[in-house]
Amino acid sequence: MVDRLRLLWVGAGLLLLVFVPAYLLTLTTGHGIPRDGTSLVVGRDFLNIWMYGRAAWETGPERYYDMDTYLAALGPIVGEGYPGQLWSYPPVALLVGAPFGLMPYLPALALWTLIGAACFAASLRLWMRDYRPLALLLASPAALLGIMSGQFALFAAAIILMVLRWREERPWLAGGLVGLLLVKPQLALLLPILFIATRNWRAFIAATLSSLTLVALVALLWGVDIWRIYIQTGIANQSLVLSDPDHLAGPFMATLFMNLRVMGMAVPWASGLQMALAILAAMLVWLHFRHRPVATDLSANLLFLACAMSATPYMLSYDTLSFAAIAVLLLAAGQGRVMPILVYFLPLFQLVGGMVGLPGPGLIPIAIALYLTLAEKNSASPLKFNRSWT
Repeated sequence: MVDRLRLLWVGAGLLLLVFVPAYLLTLTTGHGIPRDGTSLVVGRDFLNIWMYGRAAWETGPERYYDMDTYLAALGPIVGEGYPGQLWSYPPVALLVGAPFGLMPYLPALALWTLIGAACFAASLRLWMRDYRPLALLLASPAALLGIMSGQFALFAAAIILMVLRWREERPWLAGGLVGLLLVKPQLALLLPILFIATRNWRAFIAATLSSLTLVALVALLWGVDIWRIYIQTGIANQSLVLSDPDHLAGPFMATLFMNLRVMGMAVPWASGLQMALAILAAMLVWLHFRHRPVATDLSANLLFLACAMSATPYMLSYDTLSFAAIAVLLLAAGQGRVMPILVYFLPLFQLVGGMVGLPGPGLIPIAIALYLTLAEKNSASPLKFNRSWT
């Protein structure tokens, strides 16, 4: 296994030696929370989760979907004129953030990161016993970007890996976990198609019930109106990221839509092509999974995750961690070399391409999905995971 993963280890080692010290050296103190070279606080995106947590204990948290109100609330904490923060998560984030909102920011960020890493490690234990792939994945570009950003990425990857692993053995539990992805619903876009194609009605029902339960719980605690305001204002706030690729999303979204926007293509044309790609991705999942490949079929899981990435215009680099995990498993099993490497380093390819305005990384996932579809037609034996590999 070490030989098969050597190139990834070298790349991860160089990334740690260059990226981590470079980031740490940019940190400066100020306003009580250190900031990095972009003038954003450490764990920049966790700031939003933490603010959701604080708001969960207040009356009327829906008021923060108004950007001026939210920025005014941030002022006393991080200083006036703080850039780049949007209150745009679905209201379920109030439930997720509530425990952390009771703590000071930096201890809350540390606990958030540790719990996320523990959940991710636990999900990988369902697939492998060796700790080395875990270390490799925690040093991957997707994980480092997620940890640096204080993102939901470790939790999301853990949930997705558990759902894929348990969808046959424990369908009620697998489906129940899907509701937690309401924090980032775009990550679960193709899961209903997966459950329907495999006729896994228990997982489908459990996913529906868990999602509806969380929606109802939020409405019970903070009022039904919070969902109306989120749909009207929160989603519009989030769309600002897609409409302005030069501001943030261009270097960090390996999606067809964002690649086309970086090139300068108008939103209607980019949206239309992205929609066509989403339909293709959904069709590939349906056609492949209607034959009901087993949950431990690694190539089938990689195909699903490639399609899941292709189906949405909004998929940030740290959200590719589950994709990278299955790719590393494939490489450890001795299947392929180029394909797992492309997946593992996809965030770096997009970072470079997005910064210089070159498209291409957004097509890597669908190219992998098409390759796996053609390969499956020429192979009668799917590659299943085997813990003895690791």
